[in-house]
This record gives sequence, C-alpha cells and structure tokens, in this order.
Amino acid sequence: MAIVTLIGKRIAKTGNIFVFSGQTGECMECALRRVCCEKLEPERVYVVLNVRDKIHDCPLHEDGVQLVDVEEAPVKVAVLSQQLFEGAIFTFQPKDCTQWSCPNIEVCIPTGLNEGDRVHIEEVIQKSGLVCSLNQKLGCALVRRVL
Repeated sequence: MAIVTLIGKRIAKTGNIFVFSGQTGECMECALRRVCCEKLEPERVYVVLNVRDKIHDCPLHEDGVQLVDVEEAPVKVAVLSQQLFEGAIFTFQPKDCTQWSCPNIEVCIPTGLNEGDRVHIEEVIQKSGLVCSLNQKLGCALVRRVL
C-alpha cells in the first residue's frame, strides 16, 4: 500500500531507495510534519513509487522536499536454508553474530527489519552456500514485512 509523504527533492526519484532516519527537533515545529514524518517508521527502508509535482521549502533539505508515493522496500536477508521457500512467512530474528568484517553481515543483521517482524519471502536469491562464521547453513532472500 502506497504512503504519500515528503522527502528531500534530491532523492525524490522513482525507484530510489532510502532509510527513514526519523524526525528531528526542527520537524516538531513544522506544519508539514504530519505528511512528512508521521506516516513513516524510523529505520525502515522505503522505495519511491511515484514523484508528484508539489515541492515545499524545508530547513533540513537544501532543495526542499517533494511529495512522493512510497512503500516499504523488500529487504535482502540471510535465512536458514531449510526455511528458505518462496512464499514462506516467518518471524525475523537477526543472527547473533559480531563478526562485523564478515561479507554477509548486512544480510544477517539487515537495515529495515526489527527482531520479531513477521516477513514474507518474495524471492529466493541464493538457496544455500552463504559463508557463516557461526556454522549455520544459510541462503539469501528478498523479504517484505507483513503488516
């Protein structure tokens, strides 16, 4: 379901993906706060579906903010190989790993998902073979949060 919101004009391009970092103190005083900030969740990943013509001034964005339609973007995530089936729904649990130099850390602890989120596997990217320092048999998938 599309969400109408305002984002910085520089990133307001169809297909662009961004992480909403939340509102600042300046946002609290802005008349556009309800459209700009209150419909998006902090630390979630969104994709721009459509860019509208309306542009507003904003003290945080040099070129202003532009009205857009967005939705939560699918997130690339590591999944245990035995649970990796297109269409499967499961509760997301980030991997308990501290190997920050691991090439797979971004899919084991992905931006945009929180522990306990219900997710749906939209696409299996890699069925198995992801290197894991915890010796887990992992694959990779694109998942979308079930709302």
